[in-house]
Amino acid sequence: MKPSRFRTLLIGLTAGVAYAFLTMWLVSFSHFNVSVTYIFILPVVLGAIPVMLSTKEQLQSYKIYLLLPWGIVMTFFFLCFAFNFDGMLCLIVIVGPFLLVGSLAGFLARLGRLKDEGKGTKLYASLLLPFLVLLIETNFQAADKFNTVTTTIEVNADKAVVWENVKNVKDIKPGEITTHVVHLMGVPKPLNGELDREGPGGIRSITWEKGIKFQEIITSWDEGNGFAYDINVDPASIPPTSLDEHVMIGGRYFDVVAGSYKIDQISEGKTLITLTCKYRVTTTLNWYSSLWADYLLNDFNEMILEVIKKRSEE
Repeated sequence: MKPSRFRTLLIGLTAGVAYAFLTMWLVSFSHFNVSVTYIFILPVVLGAIPVMLSTKEQLQSYKIYLLLPWGIVMTFFFLCFAFNFDGMLCLIVIVGPFLLVGSLAGFLARLGRLKDEGKGTKLYASLLLPFLVLLIETNFQAADKFNTVTTTIEVNADKAVVWENVKNVKDIKPGEITTHVVHLMGVPKPLNGELDREGPGGIRSITWEKGIKFQEIITSWDEGNGFAYDINVDPASIPPTSLDEHVMIGGRYFDVVAGSYKIDQISEGKTLITLTCKYRVTTTLNWYSSLWADYLLNDFNEMILEVIKKRSEE
């Protein structure tokens, strides 16, 4: 009796999800979640697993083998989020490669299986691929990469008014913040930014939702024109459930280390604010991490500048 397609595909989905959890456990144990192994090699196997378990007759319909990897990935991600194995932000960051690579791998595995005169046992060797690549990757030390993100906004107010609202951003109300992508991805919203004294050595105490607190230590001060600061974070002061470990400020993989505000009068009643932030990523896949860090940090900075703009234009 030939196995039904539904039963075969259900077994393929279940096997794919189980394999994904096994691989995730291994890369997490090795601290290589942000890696070629996890983000680009694992999806190859997830796309191939349903093909391995299907008959050649079942493989005649190609569309299902393009879409089934999506089912495996989304089921895996849902369970990761539901059981707090991974945060929403990290899952969104890696979902693109998982879906695209998984579908491509499924398509190519199907072609290879149809051309293979045997029973497709050669495909089973791909199950070892993530572990072999992980073994290689663990021999490479994750390197620090520092990038700078610059965000600007025009404000319809005089420079002196803007300056007062840049120095302190106190008691931010929910209605002052426009929802941004970073919030949809689980990044807490800011609540307060208060400067204890002006000039170098002054400290701006920053508070976000979920109990996140850190300090901006003023390193240079140009009265009325801007200031620069270093960021001081005690990771122990940040509740462990408030941010995913891969985007934890001051953490193993990511940190925002410094920043500055610059204010320029560009015409009568119009001012330009420039917010610059320097950050660090530390992974074996820094080029990919930096792409997302640039985008998300710029999005967050836009939100802060929008609050300053609204207050200055009131």
